[in-house]
Amino acid sequence: MSSRDPAKTFDMLNRRSFFRGATLGAGSVYLAPFLNDVAAASSDKHPARVVFFVQANGVYPNEIQPEQIARPKERKSLVDRTLEGIKLGLSLEPLAPWQDRLTVIQGLSGRIARGSHGMGFAALGCWPMAKKDYGETIDAALARNLPSLYGHVGLGTSEKSSTITYNLTSAGRGKALPTLVDPLLAHQQFFAAGTTGKARKEFDLDTDLFEFLADDVRRMQVRLNATEKAKLERYLEAFENMRGRQERLAEMSDQIRRAAPTLDPKKLRLPENKKSGPSGIFDRLEAHFDIAAGTLISGLTNVLTISANAGPDRVGISCDASEVGRGNGFIPGHGIGHGGSAAGMPSSLCHALIRRTCLSKLAELIRTLESIPEGNGSMLDNTLIVYTSDAADSHHPGCQEWPFILIGDLGGRLKLGNRYLGFPDYGNPGHRTIANLYLSLLSAVGERRKQFGIADSGLGDLDQSGPLTEILV
Repeated sequence: MSSRDPAKTFDMLNRRSFFRGATLGAGSVYLAPFLNDVAAASSDKHPARVVFFVQANGVYPNEIQPEQIARPKERKSLVDRTLEGIKLGLSLEPLAPWQDRLTVIQGLSGRIARGSHGMGFAALGCWPMAKKDYGETIDAALARNLPSLYGHVGLGTSEKSSTITYNLTSAGRGKALPTLVDPLLAHQQFFAAGTTGKARKEFDLDTDLFEFLADDVRRMQVRLNATEKAKLERYLEAFENMRGRQERLAEMSDQIRRAAPTLDPKKLRLPENKKSGPSGIFDRLEAHFDIAAGTLISGLTNVLTISANAGPDRVGISCDASEVGRGNGFIPGHGIGHGGSAAGMPSSLCHALIRRTCLSKLAELIRTLESIPEGNGSMLDNTLIVYTSDAADSHHPGCQEWPFILIGDLGGRLKLGNRYLGFPDYGNPGHRTIANLYLSLLSAVGERRKQFGIADSGLGDLDQSGPLTEILV
């Protein structure tokens, strides 16, 4: 698989000549996939993209259990079934159009990460929750293997009035990566190069500032000793990298403008009274999925993580019943997590409807990627979407089971689609962990390892090394 930077490949084709000679019109949204094809020309594989969607408050196994596939009290051997002709439950209905691309995985554990509520970084990193940003999470590791202009992009919702949070992703120990919570801020950050007026002026000022700072550092270097120069060199490299990214963004302004979504600021405000009327959470989530589509289509990133109220010790999604299509009344995420009814509905139905609404937003991203040609298929063909929760299988999880829903097969790099996999339950021979799944994703992009995160000592002599051979090509 080629590791060449698409932007550098485009340099070789002479950007200016390309734009002068091509009449792109609305079709310029297809430019990024075209460039990725060029970058992959020396490989027999198409570009790869991975999207993680992490929802708070657990993925409840019974909710996602396909009808006609029995769930035993204790699973002692691997269950590998086709989903053909199998009806998906209420929660998964929005994904039904892509059932032939869908893989349900049950039975994996992640007990090393367990905590009180959400596991945050530990969910994607496989270490104790209290360690927070202890190492490299799987999404950051994949971003390192699938380089792009922005590397990893984090987007998400929160019930707190904030613009940025650090909740799920880290590039290494003490290197937490941001999740942009405010859709308007995220839109400005990723698409400013494709705008006009004030936003574009601010983008150009930032570009000039990075250039000035880099020049200033160079001037300072001549007056420093060798040790001080070495320290300053890191600052210079950072400023030059930021300047370089600004220049490449400016060169991509047309395709960025074409891919940028239009957001309605009025729909994205947090309500003053969170227990009276719509919360707006699903509007904000929808905006983040629109932004995600734009960053993928325009080629700004190959790996992104979208989270719905996920993070260390966060307790779930609260909303109004009208937002999930069932009358009115407040649905408290924490209350239904403890089995309480809300808005005249049992907690199980509340959970199912919230999950169904979240997945309906994900479905729009899937539909968009499916509509954009790439190679002999579409962008969706070369994408893997990973849906899970940072709270494993319940509100207060023991993490002995951590369900996953996968959509796509990463351009044929994984043996996924139209499949149900139920691994033996915790402690049984053949049991596997979420770390084994993450090792499979790394193997698919060319990084082969035996371990990821910290092993679970509770599994004794059971083999926790290596990927899931059942899904490797």
